[in-house]
Amino acid sequence: MKQVKIEPKKTFWTWVHTYRIQIILFIFLVVAPIALFSGIYIGSYTSSKVVNFDTEVSDSTIYVKKFLNPDGINAFNLNIVWDELKNPTWDEETSSWSGGYFKFAVTYETKDNYIVKSVSLTPVLQTDWSDMRSLGTKVTAAPTTRYMSISFNYDLPAHPLWFVTVSEPNLYLKVDYVITSGGKDLSFTEYVKFSFHDQNPLTVIPN
Repeated sequence: MKQVKIEPKKTFWTWVHTYRIQIILFIFLVVAPIALFSGIYIGSYTSSKVVNFDTEVSDSTIYVKKFLNPDGINAFNLNIVWDELKNPTWDEETSSWSGGYFKFAVTYETKDNYIVKSVSLTPVLQTDWSDMRSLGTKVTAAPTTRYMSISFNYDLPAHPLWFVTVSEPNLYLKVDYVITSGGKDLSFTEYVKFSFHDQNPLTVIPN
């Protein structure tokens, strides 16, 4: 009687055992580098989207992730015009960039049924993908044009990561305002983002 040879049943783990060397090489040469670089890129991008408005970081520092558009505040529309840009120059004596700034013309337009008593703005210029950041001085806004200038001494465009080019920062604003309602003054704080994408300054100051 002819003996029938019984083939062992192939399972996933059998396949893994058979090709274990190829699998290890694939993970080491392909999967691990992709995971590493993805982590670096995601971490860099997400950390650059968190903004604070303090001169020095402390336990009470507020980190902001969500921002309104300039017209997203309930009581008024915030109008921002990129007025001037001066790129920084390299100072050989101090081995640093200096003299650069962004200047903005700012007004606000009160919406119907609101009485706006005061508006103040604390600006931060901060880039995506990197830690280039500059805190400006708090200014008072008004229905008539006020100007806001923030120093920014970084050489742009920059390449903080492979395949990533940073051409300009974003303007982030902490907006503190007071409205009068029912005979009482009520204070609010909102956070606004102004992007330079597809924007150009009215004037570029030559170096």
